Amino acid sequence: MSTTSGPLVLPVTTIQHTFLEVIEEVRSGLVSSDTFWLSCYKSSESSIHSKVRVTLDEVNRDVVHLEAAGNIQIKDTGKDLSRRITLCLVLDSLKPKILLPTHQYADPTRSNPQHPHRITAFDVAPDGSQFATGFLDGSVHIYGTAMRNPPAETAFGKVHKSTATSLQFFPSSRVLLSGGADFTLCILPADPAPSSSALKPVRTLMGHTRSITSTAIVARGRNILSSSLDGTVRLWDVSSGEKIHMFAAGGDRYSPVTSMSLGERGASSLPEGAAADPDPREVETAGKLLFCALQNKSFEAFDLGTRSAIYQSIPGASPLTTISYAPNHNLLATGSSKGLVEVFDTRALGTPLTSFTRGEAGVADLNFGEDGQTLLARIVIQCGGSRVVGRDIWSAADDGIVRTYRS
Repeated sequence: MSTTSGPLVLPVTTIQHTFLEVIEEVRSGLVSSDTFWLSCYKSSESSIHSKVRVTLDEVNRDVVHLEAAGNIQIKDTGKDLSRRITLCLVLDSLKPKILLPTHQYADPTRSNPQHPHRITAFDVAPDGSQFATGFLDGSVHIYGTAMRNPPAETAFGKVHKSTATSLQFFPSSRVLLSGGADFTLCILPADPAPSSSALKPVRTLMGHTRSITSTAIVARGRNILSSSLDGTVRLWDVSSGEKIHMFAAGGDRYSPVTSMSLGERGASSLPEGAAADPDPREVETAGKLLFCALQNKSFEAFDLGTRSAIYQSIPGASPLTTISYAPNHNLLATGSSKGLVEVFDTRALGTPLTSFTRGEAGVADLNFGEDGQTLLARIVIQCGGSRVVGRDIWSAADDGIVRTYRS
């Protein structure tokens, strides 16, 4: 899609928070019919508001029908209604979907509606057995993914002196890397235990002079990467806890790095850096590209194997807040503090393939699905994070609750 006419503006849809209860009351026969409200907003266009009428099918009493007034059409989803509603807007050809959670993980001590603990960092283990959450107080909690209410906590502890800003499981799913606003990185054991146990770092890596913003694990985990608001990206040796190399972001201007994404070189047309002196502590860094989102409104690419900067984009209109690289599909996506998402072909990074926005709320997180065609954008200024695992979307939010959705 061409971006010469500006980014595609996506509508924002809001719905009465008790609408499922309304539908269930009609489905169960408690009331013959009822309504709930639905609104759609789009920048520079008039808002659309509608009352949605809920009725039972006269023949098949298991089927619920929805009928909206005004300029909103609702696709009848029948029995599938408990999972998804598809809205078809008359104002354009877009068909935005409202996905309902398939499961919620709510720790009662941290998701109290009166005093919720905001999740500031989040990750799901590669084997799907557990997930981790980090909080403002620097604590990290690990839970099993078995469908329990409340979720079974396997480990917890105050890992950082201030906010936990990044969490990432190692490929084994049994070790966790955390980064914090206290400038430190911690290697944490993440073996599921039958009961809660204290979570203590087995190794702490120090060197950054400002908050850690993002982490990445190289291959099997002998090396790790960290980015920071101090304008550096650092490559570490896990076994010794020593720094191997430091990249200065923004063309040696030390521009704060807000996010990074690591992957194989793939079919990128970016130049290869000059050969670097070999370091025996580096393992499987050759052929890796590291993309960094910068506060100076641009993004930068580093050749990890040659330890050199090989590309920097032209600055955009607002600081970049997040970045995601899908090497198998030659795609790169960036999100900004003003809500703009741009998607690039890594074989021609000069002009985005497409761009879109849903208003001016900052983009907090971006994740490509395994198919390279699904792009999950958390367009919320404050959120713990999101992940796409197969067909499942995981999301952690300010209310202290982790939710899963089926795409």
